[in-house]
Amino acid sequence: MNVQRTRGASRSGLLVIELLIATAVFSLCAAICTGLFVRADAVSRESAALNRAVSAAQNAAECFKAAGGDPARTAALSGGVAAADGAVVLGYDDAWALTDDTPVYTVTVRPETADGFRRASVTVADTKQTLYALPAAALEGVA
Repeated sequence: MNVQRTRGASRSGLLVIELLIATAVFSLCAAICTGLFVRADAVSRESAALNRAVSAAQNAAECFKAAGGDPARTAALSGGVAAADGAVVLGYDDAWALTDDTPVYTVTVRPETADGFRRASVTVADTKQTLYALPAAALEGVA
């Protein structure tokens, strides 16, 4: 009888070890998958911010063109503020709505005159970096 008990104890010990190994493997896989999901969420948020930045830059460039390159009219059309240096600045919150409070995203239209055209560089930046830059041009005096 002692022999049979020893075999049973040996088998149950192997089963416990097998279960522990399977649990460790599944825990490792779950940790890896969780890390991948977190990274995928971050990439998705960055991509969405870049898409909104491109759209905001294109809107600001179209306002610049529609205003004939005039900073004051560009500010009026876009909802931004004309700065003393002639730049037009638009502030957006984290949901990409225009805001006068502390902006999360800033769109800046910096005009310059060259060869009968009014050119501008449109940049979109967040608090850390420039997300997107776009050149724009308009005929002078055409609105």
